[in-house]
Amino acid sequence: AEFMGNRDAITTFRREMDGKVKALLEALYGGFMKLKQAGLPVDCVEPQGAIYLSLQLKLVGKSFEGKKIATNADIAKLLLEQAGMAVVPFQAFGLNEETGWFRLSVGAVNQADIENCLPRVKALLASVK
Repeated sequence: AEFMGNRDAITTFRREMDGKVKALLEALYGGFMKLKQAGLPVDCVEPQGAIYLSLQLKLVGKSFEGKKIATNADIAKLLLEQAGMAVVPFQAFGLNEETGWFRLSVGAVNQADIENCLPRVKALLASVK
């Protein structure tokens, strides 16, 4: 309660937190854009605030290790099991189609988490046929 009354402390905290969130979002976005530029089946929307990144993985209809990828749930499971990355399918926000769109949050990660995860995602995407 004392902190909430300290306007300067809140301003300082917000400035630091906003800067950290922006840096994390930029790292994720930049990493995925490099994967896209390398010809991998990925796209994302430039961060526009909050703590989320919208990511599309164009994997529906492809296969991994001989198993068909048919749904966003299949993609989410692959990401978790093969790359250690958790995502939320857009179906959680009302989209019905299997479009490969997901939301990622930077609320519980740090720069090292992102740097370590992107090569695993790259390897996964490169192995999808």
